[in-house]
Amino acid sequence: MNRRAMLATTTTAVATTLLGSTAATATPAPVTPTPPPPARPVPAGRVVEGLRLPSRLLRQDVRYSLYLPPGHRPGRRYPVLYLLHGLIGDDTEWPGLGLGSIADRAIASGALPPTVVVMPDARRDPGRPPTEQAQTYYMDDADGSFRYAEMVVRELLPGVEARHGAGGSAARRAIGGESMGGFGALSFAFRHPGLFSAAFGLSVAHRTDAQVVALPQTEFDWRYAKAWGAGLVGQARLNERYRQWNLLDTIARTPAEELSRTAYFLDCGSYDGFFEGNADLHLALTAKAVPHRFMAREGAHEWDYWTSGLPVALEAVGTAFTQATGGR
Repeated sequence: MNRRAMLATTTTAVATTLLGSTAATATPAPVTPTPPPPARPVPAGRVVEGLRLPSRLLRQDVRYSLYLPPGHRPGRRYPVLYLLHGLIGDDTEWPGLGLGSIADRAIASGALPPTVVVMPDARRDPGRPPTEQAQTYYMDDADGSFRYAEMVVRELLPGVEARHGAGGSAARRAIGGESMGGFGALSFAFRHPGLFSAAFGLSVAHRTDAQVVALPQTEFDWRYAKAWGAGLVGQARLNERYRQWNLLDTIARTPAEELSRTAYFLDCGSYDGFFEGNADLHLALTAKAVPHRFMAREGAHEWDYWTSGLPVALEAVGTAFTQATGGR
C-alpha cells in the first residue's frame, strides 16, 4: 500500500472511531455569507423652483429653476450648466424628471465637479401652457418684438451668475438640452464661440431642409413662424431668417478654429425622427475637423432615452471643465 492510500485509510479509521459510523457521510454546517457593507448614501443637492430674473429686453421676468450641488456654500464660485427644456416643457421639466438625483450621482462619482445647474423657462408667457402659445425655439422674433436669444446672452447669463456665484468665465460655463433645448444649446454655442467650454444636445431638434418644407402648416407656424415668418409655405420657408438660425448654416459660416473653442457632445437615438438631422451635424463638424463626440444608441425621441443619456453628457461637461480650468 502506498503512502497516499495508507494516509486515507488511517484518516477514515480515526474519524469512524471518534465520531461513529456516520462521520464519513456527515454534511458540513451551512456557512452564512457575510453581507456586503451598506452602500454609502449619495449626498443630495437642492432644487429651487419659481425663481425670477427681471428682463429689460423682454419687458417681463424670466422664470428659472436652480440646482445647487451638495454642500453648496454661498460665496464660493461654482461652474455652471445651463440646461434647456424641450418643446412643451418649462423650467420645471428637468427637475421633475430626476435631474437632482442624476446630478447628485455624477458629482459623487467625480464625473462632474460640484456644479450649479440653471434651467430657464423659454415660454413667452409663463402663465399659459406651452401648447397655447407660439414657441421661441430659443430664437429671436423676426420683428424684434421678443428677443429671447439676445436676452439669454446679455441678461440671463450675467444676471444669474452674479446672483448665485456661478460661472464667471467660459472655462466654468456649459450649456445643454434635449430636443428643442438641444437645438437652443447648440445654437448658442455655435453662434457665440468661446462663450461655453462645453455644449451638448440630446436628440437635437434640427430638421433637414426637406423636413422643414414638409411640416404641416399649423405645426410650422407654432414652432417657427415668429422667428422665420408667418404663413410661409414650401420652399419659401427656407428664407434668409431660416438660414440665419439653421445649425448647419451656422457651422458652415463659422471658422473651424472658432467652433473648436467649445467641446461638443451629441447623442441621438437610431429610431428618432431627428436622427438624419443629428447625423448631418456630426458630418458637418467632421468635415471642418471640429473635435466633438457623436453617440447613436437604440432608442426614440422620448424621456427614457434622454434621462439615460444625461449621465454621459454630464461626464462630458465635467471633462471639459477639468480641461479648461486645469482641475482648479
